[in-house]
Amino acid sequence: MDLFTKVSTKPHYESYTWGKHRSIFASVIYWLIFILRIFSPLQWIKLIFRKRQAANNDEKERVDFHAMHSELYLLVVLCLSLAFYFIPPFIPALPGIPEAIISGLDLLSYLIVSLLLFESVMWLFYYMLLRILIEKHLTIFNEAEYFIALPFVLATQFFLLAELLGVGVSEVLALALNLDFEGYQAAQTTQLAIGTFGYIYTALIIANIINLIPAIPVGRRPNITIIGAGDVVRHRMLPALLGKKLYLPGQVAIISSDIDQSFQDQLKKDGVAFQVLKSGASSEDTVQEVVKFIKKRSSYAIIATPTESHFGYVSALAKEGIVFGVEKPLVATAAELAVLRPCQDQLMARGFLFSYYWLEKALPLNYFLTLNPQYHRFLDINVNSSPENRSVGPDALAYLRLQLGKLTSVDITFLEGEDPREWSLAKETGGLFFETLIHPITLLNHVLDTPLRLEDLRAEWYVLKDLPEVLNSNSLVLNDYGASYVSLRSHPDATCAINIRTGKFMAIKERLMVMVFENGVIRMDLDTRKCSISCPKAGSLANVTIQARPEMANGGGAPKYDIQMTLFDSFVHNQGHWNAQRYDDYPSQIDVLSAMTDWLKADEGESHFYRPTPLSEADYRKLGL
Repeated sequence: MDLFTKVSTKPHYESYTWGKHRSIFASVIYWLIFILRIFSPLQWIKLIFRKRQAANNDEKERVDFHAMHSELYLLVVLCLSLAFYFIPPFIPALPGIPEAIISGLDLLSYLIVSLLLFESVMWLFYYMLLRILIEKHLTIFNEAEYFIALPFVLATQFFLLAELLGVGVSEVLALALNLDFEGYQAAQTTQLAIGTFGYIYTALIIANIINLIPAIPVGRRPNITIIGAGDVVRHRMLPALLGKKLYLPGQVAIISSDIDQSFQDQLKKDGVAFQVLKSGASSEDTVQEVVKFIKKRSSYAIIATPTESHFGYVSALAKEGIVFGVEKPLVATAAELAVLRPCQDQLMARGFLFSYYWLEKALPLNYFLTLNPQYHRFLDINVNSSPENRSVGPDALAYLRLQLGKLTSVDITFLEGEDPREWSLAKETGGLFFETLIHPITLLNHVLDTPLRLEDLRAEWYVLKDLPEVLNSNSLVLNDYGASYVSLRSHPDATCAINIRTGKFMAIKERLMVMVFENGVIRMDLDTRKCSISCPKAGSLANVTIQARPEMANGGGAPKYDIQMTLFDSFVHNQGHWNAQRYDDYPSQIDVLSAMTDWLKADEGESHFYRPTPLSEADYRKLGL
């Protein structure tokens, strides 16, 4: 048995074992193929070749039998088929040959022709159809390896079959192609058999031709469903998708449990389809209804719902194999994060993780630190210190980063004005902690040379005392709100000084990041999306500016998602598959969320996100000065 397994390939166990049970039909067919291939002379030649080569090659257990060697064998068999077809009619005419010898030669010829014809038919069915089903791990030298040999194999079969039947090869060819032919000599059953094989061969040839022809890239954009209908969808995502002509209105759909009437009117006017989910359904039923809607209408989805529902949608879409994008944060509770961690790579294998600041407002800094080629198309890079308008490539930026030296301090100011969204400040939703503070913490995590340790920072948490009145809240009292302002500072003896100020309802709005290095300074203006790098030690690169291109940089105007939506569209064009380098905010955001959730549980300072110090409006405004 061991000898036969070296001659023929045993069917892989999983080829005929489907789930818990074996397929009777597959088992019988595949093992019958295994037995029949033992009678193939080519398989025995391969065995002899491998044994001889293995004696001179101790490193490989199985030596490859190159396609060229198979082609040589097939050419020899074709020559033999021609010899068997053309030579026998001349043998009886040769004088002096005894009848017994002629009869013996006829029998030997018949046996050899039958064996070669059998092998030829087996070769065609095995390599053109069955091999990929039977063998679990297989490789070929070229996609056209078998198809190129097919005409020679078919010619061999036609001549061998004509010799066995005692008819002309033209008659066999006509029967195989189901053509009209005068004076058929073959029996009716033989004609039917050859005609049937002709149809089967035609189907195999067409299938292999289709498989060989490379797919032509199609510029068609698929449909996308956005789950959610909040401010981000209405004022950022949808304008970016439609305004930049990334998608036509008919290719985008909105599904949500809450789409206000004015937004519905706008969607109808723009020609964007939408569906309002039934109220009162459980979260599980809602997720299933959304997934069902996406599967019927779209190929891709964007999750832009409140944070507490993100993980449910991510799990459901990943399970269904639907490519998706998801707004930050991916999750907002330690419990969800604990469930996510062991399987995060599988869940996000075909997911795109958005990050408004790292992928949009701070993209110039992002590119400078990562040199990710996907970001370069959105940016203008200028050398202000060079007398000539010199170009700056990734190698020059890498050199500039090296010349800056060690990071010594990071100062992030993240002060915003009024925010009418009550949920963005409530304790139960994570409020300022996960809705706003995550942005500067994300930026900090990307620029630090060492792992992020929030517990090493000293935190001061405050809340605007009359916040319920400012928000005109009818349901929440002051104790229901988390902090609306936080100050984070490193200890005086820290190797890298950190100072972060984040707050809402501030008198002065400012979003700025300043990093001081041993030999220079980086200033990242998050509103103008302009990164200024100063490093006198870098010579002609002493002053470099990286900023979003004018069509992308909106200054202090209405927020845009143009860059993120274009990046997501690139992900969609690649059918939701990542290459060697990702260009979203995964897995960094998971690390940030882990640090933040652990810190939220462990912080025992005088004030806390859940226990902020209330301040009057006058004192509160001073925090931003």
